[in-house]
Amino acid sequence: MAGVSLQHLYKNYSKNGPFVVKDVNLEIEDGEFMIFVGPSGCGKSTTLRMVAGLERISQGEIYIGEELVNNVPPKKRDIAMVFQNYALYPNMSVFENMAFGLRLRKTEKHLIDSSVKSTSRTLEIEHLLERRPRQLSGGQRQRVALGRAIVRHPKVFLMDEPLSNLDARLRVQMRSEIVDMHRNLGTTMIYVTHDQTEAMTMGSRICVMKDGIIQQVGTPEEVYMKPANQFVANFIGSPPIHFLDGRLLQDSSGTVFFDTSRYSVPVAPHKAKALVENGYINKVVTLGIRAEYVYRLEQGAAERSGEKGTPIKAVVHFSELVGADRYLHLSVGEEKLLMRVPAFDRTPEGTRLEIRLNPDYMLFFNRDIEQAIV
Repeated sequence: MAGVSLQHLYKNYSKNGPFVVKDVNLEIEDGEFMIFVGPSGCGKSTTLRMVAGLERISQGEIYIGEELVNNVPPKKRDIAMVFQNYALYPNMSVFENMAFGLRLRKTEKHLIDSSVKSTSRTLEIEHLLERRPRQLSGGQRQRVALGRAIVRHPKVFLMDEPLSNLDARLRVQMRSEIVDMHRNLGTTMIYVTHDQTEAMTMGSRICVMKDGIIQQVGTPEEVYMKPANQFVANFIGSPPIHFLDGRLLQDSSGTVFFDTSRYSVPVAPHKAKALVENGYINKVVTLGIRAEYVYRLEQGAAERSGEKGTPIKAVVHFSELVGADRYLHLSVGEEKLLMRVPAFDRTPEGTRLEIRLNPDYMLFFNRDIEQAIV
């Protein structure tokens, strides 16, 4: 096993062409499960292919363990890669597909047999060893591709959107199996996906990319709760976060408010302190709020409680049932908001509500550069 170090990594496809990967610096610890996530064309697969040796490095250095591998051919990097399309040999049996890499290394026959059979038992494909790929389902083919990688006992596993060809039910099942596999093997894994649900549920850490640049690296919780900028806040999380523009005001008692022409929302003291210290009072900022942190008030409840600020008056545009939850799509003047409620909440369209935002989970961004303030 080994860690992977990416140092000032760049990639372009012609001498004077634009860089599709730009100054990527990342330290992946030995045994870590690192997820590269981002929209199509953000450079995540290109970065993975440079680690694998399948793409030339334009600038920078890649280390696997202590070894600089810039000029090391793929077969000598001691990595195993699982592709989106499985890349199985159609004329070989499952056993032969899994054993192929070991035979290239001239591994002794009895070691090949024991390794393939042991791995096939772990992946529950032992009964499929004599079949050809065309006789397998998508999930079975994916297990074979994983098994072919596992039997080699590489220093690093590389996975390039390995679940994208599976149906929704199989994707959930295979996510769990890959996480279990990592837990049992303890091998460093780098996994590329455009699916933020996969990123949130599988990785030790997430590397969010956009336009070839790393936007943020952190645990799933850090990236979700403390996004570095508006892109990360919007890309990570389902349904997407909502952004509202307003001015920060401070009253004579020192309370800070997020204020628009229609409502005024008090800011949590620990967030207000940072906003004041960074000079954002009387400036327009962007507030980000997720659906689970929007809640309904009984009519007049805010006034009766003496709570500072004014409630947000909203109208239910329509509701969306998603299993155990329902999302109410709200109109607040020209702005839109989502509110998560239980599935049994059947508030009809056109209903007028008073709502509040949970001050502890409001996110604030500089409106000009879209970077997080707090």
